[in-house]
Amino acid sequence: MVTMRIPRSAPLLFCLTGLLLWSGMSLRAQSPPVLVNVSTNAAAVNFTFAPYPAAQAYQFLSGTNLNLPLRPNSNFFLTPYLQTTSIVVHGSVRTTNVTANYAWRLTNAPPRGFYRLQVTPLGSNAVLTATVLNRLAYGPTPDDLERLLTGPSPSGPQAYIDEQLAPNNLAENVDSTHTNLPFIVAKFCPPTNFVAAATNAGIADFRAWHILRAVGARRQLLEILLQFLENHFVTQHTKSITYFDNYYADYNLQDRLATQLEYLENQKWRAALLNPQCTFYDLLKISAESPAMIIYLDTVGSKGNGANIANENYARELMELFTMGVDNGYDQTDITVMSRCWTGWSVDKVALTNAFNPFAPATTLITPGSTNTSTTTKSNLFGSWSFNYKSGNHNTTGKTIFAGKQIPARFGLPYTTKTYNKNNLTPGSYQLFVTGLSGTNGIQEGYQVLQHIVGLPFTEEYISIKLCRLFVHDNFPNPSNDTNNPAYAFYNYAAGNLSPEANLVRQCMLTWENSNPKGQIWPVLSNIFNSDLFRSQGAAAQKIKTPLEFTVSAIRALRSSTNGTFLPGSFTATTDGYSIGGTYPTDQSPLMRMGAMSLFDRDAPNGYPEAGPPWISAGTLAERLRFVQSLCIPNGAPGHTANTNDAGNCSCDIVGLIRAKLPSTSWNQAPAVAAYILGLLYPGEGAGNLQLYQTSAVNFLNTADNGSASPFASLPVLGTPGSLADYRVRGMVGMLLTLQRFQEQ
Repeated sequence: MVTMRIPRSAPLLFCLTGLLLWSGMSLRAQSPPVLVNVSTNAAAVNFTFAPYPAAQAYQFLSGTNLNLPLRPNSNFFLTPYLQTTSIVVHGSVRTTNVTANYAWRLTNAPPRGFYRLQVTPLGSNAVLTATVLNRLAYGPTPDDLERLLTGPSPSGPQAYIDEQLAPNNLAENVDSTHTNLPFIVAKFCPPTNFVAAATNAGIADFRAWHILRAVGARRQLLEILLQFLENHFVTQHTKSITYFDNYYADYNLQDRLATQLEYLENQKWRAALLNPQCTFYDLLKISAESPAMIIYLDTVGSKGNGANIANENYARELMELFTMGVDNGYDQTDITVMSRCWTGWSVDKVALTNAFNPFAPATTLITPGSTNTSTTTKSNLFGSWSFNYKSGNHNTTGKTIFAGKQIPARFGLPYTTKTYNKNNLTPGSYQLFVTGLSGTNGIQEGYQVLQHIVGLPFTEEYISIKLCRLFVHDNFPNPSNDTNNPAYAFYNYAAGNLSPEANLVRQCMLTWENSNPKGQIWPVLSNIFNSDLFRSQGAAAQKIKTPLEFTVSAIRALRSSTNGTFLPGSFTATTDGYSIGGTYPTDQSPLMRMGAMSLFDRDAPNGYPEAGPPWISAGTLAERLRFVQSLCIPNGAPGHTANTNDAGNCSCDIVGLIRAKLPSTSWNQAPAVAAYILGLLYPGEGAGNLQLYQTSAVNFLNTADNGSASPFASLPVLGTPGSLADYRVRGMVGMLLTLQRFQEQ
């Protein structure tokens, strides 16, 4: 609570306070709004405050005696907002950019007294529903909101959490929602029959498939996790193309081969996550064995036999980025020694029947119809490019990793007193000795390293932190074992008195530690989703959408199956997938223009940024605006034609959505139409904070293109796409999608 007092020399004497009225809410409380910029004179009182998160209503109370209850004072009102308007004509669509402040004023010569601002937050179910649909899914759809919150028998957000945490029990129908999905799926050869035929999928197909699943899948959390894993265990399509360039001259063939590696990796993660007992080791093992990863971090040619020096790239990124975190329990010596464990892990072209046999010899079968019969030229051979272990390249000496290292005291029990492998029974020591193995047994050294690392508290901590950042907010710092680093104290579990963030990480670690088998992912996620941090006001709208999240959420926000079939042609918003993801790293797809987010083609091993600031600049925001404005123009109209890249074959029928969801008596009522759309775009923001948006939207609907008054209610009833009413609604939605709050989730 903040109190503002005016000196006696002022013409008035009063007290302004901020107060929260909780109405039985279960969400963690935030501080009351701070009233600032207070100015008074004989005729007016002015002040501003930052909007309270998810405020359903603001009310002012006043009185002259604090011994008596303060009573509502309706004389305070929201001042006319500051507005900067630019008219951009795309066909007949106007777009208005609005900048507004939250300034309040009392103008009837207020008496001396005491005044209080009272805030009633939005109901806890509404706030949690918005958070759940923005984090466990790629944003809410109108149908989701009805099912969870606004329909006649809402199931509530907890039911959605439980549903998404058990994807194996949730029937998936996404392949029937768009004709492009079965078309693309048919292009992917199964791993046992992988031949570079002309029908194989390329990177454009795979990106479109990934995006269409993000838009339409029922298993939304599964799709979120697959994108997370792709970005965490990052590989690069272009790097694989470079590798295949050694064997093939045809770029299209190289593209298809490289794409197949990405697809198979993705499908293996999908299968693993559909197991309720999926562990982090399962996911890490898939990444380590992936030909895309082996090529990307140069293990493919790493040798440790004789005088050869092992390539250190994978060992470094394995610890720094994939498991333990930067400088978190290892040093350069550990990287050098560990790199020898991965020598011999490579790829080769083997017979189709040996696609999953890492010890198989290279195929010598000539591709049917080939006129070249050389068995040493890979392009002539028939088979599958697969993970292949070359024992002759392996370093067979014994290796001591993490020599002499002890679990730091900050981890506390049980980590500082337990033993970490059967060959080292010293409490708290995590030194690992790897016996040098030869022949096909040498491959086991890599698996031994993986199993050891996933059992260390460094990995439990780092992965828990990344998952908390993904689902709660960005402000979980990287850990440190340097006692002079503030992060050491932040994650000093032994000392206790933890922040809510550090305590959540600790609980995730203990869940990881105590699950059986150890390291199960789904219980850790359940821990996060049921935490006070996730369910609090502090988690709502605390993250910035990536370009992928922004484009997909814009489509989902306007996407309803009007006849309930969820079949192609029934949706009020859709995309072909290709228009968003693009084809090549240098193309001008929306994801590239919004910050060079080239799916499955990140060049740096740290993946694309998961925090907000790197994605936000004047240029990238302008591209977001271009996309949503074009999306809201009828497909094929000026500003949204097939030969433009603003939204391409992404389209929406907003009038169709309104007609399906609102009673006919509301179709031409500007306040009702604006309120419904605001409820779709900002379901976690209460009406108190949406007053300016509502006013702006209503004004837009009631204004002609030339700026003159033109009541929305006087227009013909909403119906035909391309009508004046249709363009008014499209322009209004385009404006609302460009505002700051839609960039957040």
